[in-house]
Amino acid sequence: MDAKPIRDIAEALIRALGYLDDERVRAVFLVGSSASGAADEYSDVDVMVAVSEIVADDERLQRLRAAGCRNIMLAIAGLDNPALPVQSQVIDKFVFRDVWFDVSYHLPDQLEFCFDYATLLDRDNLTPQLCAPDHTYGEEALKARAQADLRLLHARIHRYEKYARREEWVGLDLAAIKNLVVDLLMVLNDQPNYNRHFSHMSRLLRALPVKPENFERDFLDILRLDDRETWQRKLEKMHRLQDALTALSEARWGPISMFDDESA
Repeated sequence: MDAKPIRDIAEALIRALGYLDDERVRAVFLVGSSASGAADEYSDVDVMVAVSEIVADDERLQRLRAAGCRNIMLAIAGLDNPALPVQSQVIDKFVFRDVWFDVSYHLPDQLEFCFDYATLLDRDNLTPQLCAPDHTYGEEALKARAQADLRLLHARIHRYEKYARREEWVGLDLAAIKNLVVDLLMVLNDQPNYNRHFSHMSRLLRALPVKPENFERDFLDILRLDDRETWQRKLEKMHRLQDALTALSEARWGPISMFDDESA
């Protein structure tokens, strides 16, 4: 689906929900791959709604039903969800005109982020908040960020191993490890202001010139292999990846202290 029909359907949704006449709705933005033109047949349509106050669940459900939406799931994610590109009060997922939508609701002070977007409605000139200036990092700041990532990665791998040895499979979560590895790689490639919620992250990672040998294969194995059957193999790959990332960091910035009780 190309960008124009996606925008047309998103605008039709906003009209059907009555948001053009709702004074609580201060702005509406089409975001992500739908706005950039990079959407494919697997993409959802992502819409951000800035509101002066959060619309209650029962009212949103009533409006979605009246608009002809189906497969409605309210509040699938909310405040402080680390998987989201911006701080969100609530996110609803549903089908409108045979297209999957993710609609997130935000207070105006939650909008500062860098993301592909197209403005559908803006009563208060909130659009300038959608792309904050790139922060400039010196080498010391980049080294400090790499050290922080490596320390957290070490702690997360230790946590994974602890739960795996206890066979507490429900406690295993690789999202934090994935995010730390990606962040460290982007820092090593001088792209510290990247958007970690880029729709085609795998394509971006493949294109990076600075990364461990066999990175894509090992990283995918860590993320995809079954925990119950292959956790020991996954741990070996995690430790090898951690060692390789540490070596790449120290090759650039010199020794990086992992533990605070190590001598200077």
